[in-house]
Amino acid sequence: MPSRKIVATELAHVLRQISHPDRIRLLLKLQAGDLTVNEIAEALEIPATRVSQHLGVLRAIALVETEARAQQRVYRLAQPQLAAWLIEGISFVAHRLGRASAKDIAMAKDLWQQEGADRAA
Repeated sequence: MPSRKIVATELAHVLRQISHPDRIRLLLKLQAGDLTVNEIAEALEIPATRVSQHLGVLRAIALVETEARAQQRVYRLAQPQLAAWLIEGISFVAHRLGRASAKDIAMAKDLWQQEGADRAA
């Protein structure tokens, strides 16, 4: 069984890799289901090249999986519960969001949770 030091080191590594706002938004978007780079880029309003770079980082730490379909690649969360964990994390940073009201924070959580619920339906 790994020691707490090893586990803490690995967790710190993963948290460093997801610590970019675009990567967090990307992970939350993928809870909606399998998406292509272009679909993600359009939804997040960032260039497809940047989405590809972020996906490369997330694939390297096994948070995102890919599959070839027809003539394109689709991406999905390797562990879908990661999105729920990130949404729950909003509660831990809410006090730091002085410019966001409690209503804004609740709305953000609801919107992200709804994307996951839409996928399950």
